Amino acid sequence: MTISRRAVIASALEHAGEAGVSGEVLAADLGITRVAVNRHIAVLRELGYAIHSTPHVGYRLESAPDICIPEEVAPRLQDPLWVSCEGGMESASTNDEAKRLARAGRAEGTVVVAARQTQGRGRFGRVWESPSGGAYVSCILRPPLAPSAVAPLSLAIALGAARGLESLGVPVGLKWPNDVEVSGRKLAGILLEMAAEADRVEWVVAGCGVNVGECAHERSATVREAVPSAQTAEVAAALLDGIAVAYREFVESGFAGMRAEYEARSTLSGRAVTVRDVTGASVAEGTVVGTGDDGALLLATKRGEVRLSSGEVTLGH
Repeated sequence: MTISRRAVIASALEHAGEAGVSGEVLAADLGITRVAVNRHIAVLRELGYAIHSTPHVGYRLESAPDICIPEEVAPRLQDPLWVSCEGGMESASTNDEAKRLARAGRAEGTVVVAARQTQGRGRFGRVWESPSGGAYVSCILRPPLAPSAVAPLSLAIALGAARGLESLGVPVGLKWPNDVEVSGRKLAGILLEMAAEADRVEWVVAGCGVNVGECAHERSATVREAVPSAQTAEVAAALLDGIAVAYREFVESGFAGMRAEYEARSTLSGRAVTVRDVTGASVAEGTVVGTGDDGALLLATKRGEVRLSSGEVTLGH
């Protein structure tokens, strides 16, 4: 993965621990001047890194900020899908920034992260409130598939997100089509946006926002639960690495091979629901009996089985 020099310096300081590391060593390792190292150190301090400097000894990291920024997320990413990590303290929308990069030709596996969004969006164009302290991530994907084959990708991405969060000990469930829940309350949501031609997908941007720990004190109206006792960057990295594995499985085998695992995590199975369209009008009522290989929600209704490819699900009739 390509990471910024500032992220390399932050990582070097973390690994050096109490021993610290000299500016000369950092400059030599990065092929830059001591002045450039000093500039990067100054920016890290502005971001919230407590860095102590001692003449003739070097720099020692006393504490790092618990925020979702590239300097903290990039060194934690392990999956080879991820090739670069960009972003910063604040973004209007990580999805919008990732779409801009995708249009400019940036490679699959480019990640955009932020500690706060000012114009976050959810499904159906809804406002996605993104307070400081959360993990907000988007990534560029370029699946070698026809647009018609991409419909279940949002379910696969949600499954990958669930796996990533479960690796941190968070017991999550999935609400069709792409909500991640804890104890029936929303923890995270997935938003996919796509550009395609008639026979091929040009790019897909997958975005996800998760509340973490104490950011719950200003918890958004769209996310109802928070990941406890975890570093924000750790959550972002686990989320992304889980998504990467699920994305590869989807490209190789489609959603059919993942369907059983998705259904095992479903919080809707066997429950009576109403499905509404974007206007709020009811389009179907029934009992959830499963998910199709194409990602459709399967309902047992008075008229027989109904397949729904989109909609908003609420419990009860």
